[in-house]
Amino acid sequence: MESVEDKHFQKIAVHLITFKNHRIKYRLKKKHINLSDLFEMDNHQLNLLGFSPIEIKDLKFNYREIAEREIQQCQKNGIEIIFREDDFYPSLLSEIFDPPEYIYVKGDKLVLDTPKIAVVGSRKATAYGRKALGRVVPDLSRAGLTIVSGMAYGIDSWSHRMAMREGGKTIGVNAGGLFHFYPSGNRSLISEIINHGCIISEFPLNTFPRPFFFPIRNRIIAGMVRAVLVIEAALKSGSLVTARLALEQNRDVFAIPGPIDSTLSQGTNDLILQGAKLIRCSQDIFEEYGIEYQYKENQEIKHLSSKEKIILDLLDINEVKNIDYFVEQLDFSVSEIISLLMGLVLKKIIIQEEGGYKKLL
Repeated sequence: MESVEDKHFQKIAVHLITFKNHRIKYRLKKKHINLSDLFEMDNHQLNLLGFSPIEIKDLKFNYREIAEREIQQCQKNGIEIIFREDDFYPSLLSEIFDPPEYIYVKGDKLVLDTPKIAVVGSRKATAYGRKALGRVVPDLSRAGLTIVSGMAYGIDSWSHRMAMREGGKTIGVNAGGLFHFYPSGNRSLISEIINHGCIISEFPLNTFPRPFFFPIRNRIIAGMVRAVLVIEAALKSGSLVTARLALEQNRDVFAIPGPIDSTLSQGTNDLILQGAKLIRCSQDIFEEYGIEYQYKENQEIKHLSSKEKIILDLLDINEVKNIDYFVEQLDFSVSEIISLLMGLVLKKIIIQEEGGYKKLL
């Protein structure tokens, strides 16, 4: 009888050999063939399933070597492989129609075993979207829920940042292998997520993100959580794909409504029309799950001076504003503006970057 270690080698090797060959994956599912059965088949049977001669050779003679190379790369880069039978494999993820045999994890795997909610939305999110997030995500994080999202610009990025600002945990799900984080422009955010939670993927380490990988990634986001919250989404968007996958996987779908004349509200408003629960604030989610939570006002914001709040209102998360911008907008002296900005930096409410300043949340 083969050892557990042999089974792990086989799972890794089969995944590496077949993950690009959708014909094989489809036939394996249709015929209900276990991965271990592949190693008992002859060349003709494997060929009928769609394996090429090279893939058959790798499966028969090179599977341990193929798996060991991947494992060694993981070990060198601080990445763990979590199999379905492992304790830290997300229990809800194992219940979906086609769960990954294993996932790659960079960061703290303990976060995988926490109550989680996904927050997704538009990459072109507006100030309204950020304000809506602020009514929900900070409280969810303080209540102990881990925020899961896709690390994209806009709503995804803001969700991760807000969770971390509150000292909460967050999980990013990558649309490629963990050697190629997406988007590359979010490198600093990705590093923070690893330090405050983890990033996961089912794709082999060296897989570059591709458009057709995003729906596959989105099924993981929806599959590992109890509910998906959508904030600002167009009628045709990845966020609505995630919502649809959530429904297919028996997850709850929540949506924050938006202005009826905004294209970024058409998707969320349509979800509500189709039966998604309308969310106005975090309390709506807490009531849905019977979570008791004592609200706390953000003390740092509460104790800002009126002038500091004016400065803060002029800043954005995704856009750096220089000193000239504040001089044009305000009646304050240059020296006072600089003093106010530096005070907000010291309070860790804004950050200074090349060319100016921007909000942390």
